[in-house]
Amino acid sequence: MERTEFKSHISAQYNRNLEDLFNQVLEMGGLVEDQLSNTIEAIKCENKSLAKEVKQLDKIVNKEEMEIDHLCARVLARQQPTASDLRLIVSAIRIAVDLERIGDEVVNASKLAIKMAKVQDIPCDTLPGFKSLMEMINIDFEMLKKVLTSFAQLDLAGLSDAVDDEQHVTEIKNKALAEIQTSLNNTEELAEYIMQMIYSIRAAERISAHIVNIAESIVYLVKGRDVRNMNSEKLSDFLEKENQE
Repeated sequence: MERTEFKSHISAQYNRNLEDLFNQVLEMGGLVEDQLSNTIEAIKCENKSLAKEVKQLDKIVNKEEMEIDHLCARVLARQQPTASDLRLIVSAIRIAVDLERIGDEVVNASKLAIKMAKVQDIPCDTLPGFKSLMEMINIDFEMLKKVLTSFAQLDLAGLSDAVDDEQHVTEIKNKALAEIQTSLNNTEELAEYIMQMIYSIRAAERISAHIVNIAESIVYLVKGRDVRNMNSEKLSDFLEKENQE
């Protein structure tokens, strides 16, 4: 599939609507990227104001999802979409839902910065699981960039790496929770903060899962193949074969 397919209709307005839809998904993805980037810095520096900015951005992300829904509804109501156009509409709705949920999880992860900013005598980086959390969110950030690039280029390149990265995130999560479990007996006074660390770690894992959902939607858009029933191994193999062709 080429992006020019969305500009090849007789109706100029129809072409603009499809192009606007494509660009709005990318714009929404960029906002979520900003959320992730700010969360990395907020947690690293225990920056309460930056964490609050993440929450403010989430309101804009939520609004973007609604606008994408409305634009899809207008195209369906006023035009007669071709098969490829329908795939764009379906994929845009799916991707917008996952981006909105990623935004919610990023807010959940950033709450650690707000909690730790209140206790000056307990540096965030001394909490068990801190290093793992930062690694997970950084991987999430790179995953999101890969899938948004694939969407922008209507190309499956990079999606296989994103699927593999999700498995890596899960492995890091498991090690982090084991580390936290081991330390709990010696850090009872930190239990409140460690619980928030666990919530943030689980949020980071869910972010990676939603990013893989976006990758699956991109496969559907580009190839017309529904791969949502594939497990991670089968999906990774499928993507590698597609990229070799």
